[in-house]
Amino acid sequence: MKRLIMLVCLIMLFLFSTLLIACSSKSNLELLKSKVDIVNDKSKVGAIGITEGKKKGQELVPTALYYEFEIKNNGNKKIGGIGDKGLQVKIEPHDKLVSISKETVGFNIFKPSSYIDTGVGYGTSFDGEILPNKNGKYILTFDLGVSEENPQVPLRVPSKEKLNKLKENALYASLIITLNGEELTRFNLKTE
Repeated sequence: MKRLIMLVCLIMLFLFSTLLIACSSKSNLELLKSKVDIVNDKSKVGAIGITEGKKKGQELVPTALYYEFEIKNNGNKKIGGIGDKGLQVKIEPHDKLVSISKETVGFNIFKPSSYIDTGVGYGTSFDGEILPNKNGKYILTFDLGVSEENPQVPLRVPSKEKLNKLKENALYASLIITLNGEELTRFNLKTE
């Protein structure tokens, strides 16, 4: 019986120490820069090609919520890789930002399936790996509509007031960094 109790105690001690180490280990990633803007720039957000009607062949440039992040790897090993082994980033909006998104464009722009039938979408551009003591750049865009009326792209750009409110509150979110589907770290973008 004493051996069993001792074995259980050792197992519990091992599990506790493993948990303690896991909780105290600090991510080697550091968020250096967060920038958010509302843009209508083809070089940043691309364009939507019109494929039918009188304006066939022309392009519509969407207005988008544009996030830019710079993240540093403070460790001594590269983080990430190429393709499926690469780092992934996403925005997890706080409830306040979800509410303002719905108020601005009529849906949660941070939920990909919400873009169905809007004619617009979202995009990302990022470094799949960050070498030791180097920085990675990450861009996320969320289309908010187009200024010209077109049946192919029914979502129209909201008013300047709504766009300004969205921009002012766009950092009420967390930036989540994952690798192979596992969360590495998250950064709260709004510190009050």
